[in-house]
Amino acid sequence: MSIVASIQHAIKDAMKSKSHARLECLRMVKAALLLKEKETGSEVAEPDAIAVLRGEVRKRQQSLEIFRQHDRQDEAAATECEIAVIEEFLPRQLSASELEARVRAHYAAHPELNHAGKLTGAIKKEIGDLADGKMLNDICRKVIEG
Repeated sequence: MSIVASIQHAIKDAMKSKSHARLECLRMVKAALLLKEKETGSEVAEPDAIAVLRGEVRKRQQSLEIFRQHDRQDEAAATECEIAVIEEFLPRQLSASELEARVRAHYAAHPELNHAGKLTGAIKKEIGDLADGKMLNDICRKVIEG
């Protein structure tokens, strides 16, 4: 089942179970997907849908940091729930330890990549969307610095 179809199905389930917070989050995600569909003029492909969902998660992570800085725990908790709902529809990503192991192996095989940006780019080509870019860059910096 495609991401768009599974989100539509989840919206129906949330309506039936009267889960208002989940329903609102799913509707926001569906709206973002519809905007992408309108922008491209055709049905949203899976890679594009994944990119839209990752963008929505990224927005909420930025909001979460701001809420925590300003000690707004109720908004932070709601935002964490939204992130969890959106991540249900994303493919599983590599954990930090799995990613670090891959980075170390790649760096050992290619020591000429002694800059975090170059190493991040090379690994991003290898693993694709299996890891968050920010986390990947942080791990690459850590590995290069020793």
